Amino acid sequence: MIKIGIIGLGEVSQCMHLPILQDLCDTYTVTAVSDVAPSLVAYIQNKYHIPQAYASAVDLIDQADIDAVMILSPDQYHGEYAARALRAGKHVFVEKPVTLCLEELRELIELKKNYPQQIVMVGYMRRYAGPYLKAKEILTETPMKTEYLRFRDIILEAPFFIGQTRPVFYPKDVPAEVIQEGRERRRAHLDRAIGADATDEMRTTYQMMTGLGCHSFAAVRELFGVPTKIHSVTTAADGQHVVIVMEFAGGFLGTYELVNNQDIVQFDAAIEVFQKTRKVLVKYETPYLRYQPAFVQVTESTGTDTRTTTYGPDFRDAFHTELKLFAQCIQTGEQPKTNLEDAVADLELFQEIIRVMARQKEEAK
Repeated sequence: MIKIGIIGLGEVSQCMHLPILQDLCDTYTVTAVSDVAPSLVAYIQNKYHIPQAYASAVDLIDQADIDAVMILSPDQYHGEYAARALRAGKHVFVEKPVTLCLEELRELIELKKNYPQQIVMVGYMRRYAGPYLKAKEILTETPMKTEYLRFRDIILEAPFFIGQTRPVFYPKDVPAEVIQEGRERRRAHLDRAIGADATDEMRTTYQMMTGLGCHSFAAVRELFGVPTKIHSVTTAADGQHVVIVMEFAGGFLGTYELVNNQDIVQFDAAIEVFQKTRKVLVKYETPYLRYQPAFVQVTESTGTDTRTTTYGPDFRDAFHTELKLFAQCIQTGEQPKTNLEDAVADLELFQEIIRVMARQKEEAK
């Protein structure tokens, strides 16, 4: 049985991780929880009958009787808590982005070398989804030349979905000084990541990439590698809407679209691979509704006929699969594919996206 402590008890923790850990009660026992809101800690401790509760993440790491730490705190604290957990001899599951700043991530990678027996897994759950893995199998086992790639996150955020499904406790007692310190720390980390002279629009776009875009880019680079060139970055809505045109090895183009401030009830997150006579479509559903059916569609044309084959439905939950694999890694000592080194590629790419934005703005003057 793996004794795990959870840092950060907000929306994602309540909707995904805590219920899944409860489902995996033969593998995990949640021994300790921590959050900056005392009322939230008390609520979760009572709801899940958790023996240890801490107002401080540092105290949880240093004092709790745990084997592993799950870091679900705001992004700007991920690196600090992961480093402390490694030094305390704990395995680490950290939600993406593992850090906001590439420099901090590299420091964490160097630290991890001192703890080769400990597992660090980054929460890129889309790369563990059944339909995604099926699409990868199809593309690998029956390879064809890719002509074009389109991927996107055009979505409605969580409140609509969880408002009708799973109750979430939203605390009102987070100390004002904690909120202010968090803002200042986020600003400092963004300064390190993309420069203190970055515009507010660039900061927003970078956070859109690290907060949501990293899911899609990480999945695409597992299939096709990192883009070899960013041709253009177009933004609107103060950086909240993003369209990126890029090129991949082999010379084919790809586009990425990100829009997540709409009130249309949809979750259009997908990867479409165009290969002349074949199209492979992977579509992701909102993670805020668990166990939805998911599919892979393969459309093939011969010139005289067109056929679409659907693989699915697949009802497995990607978060559930991910946490089962985290336990397996702890038990076997095998490092996961979504490790610290893997995450470097995303932050390097997002920095390049901001550099292209800056260059385009300078050229437009």
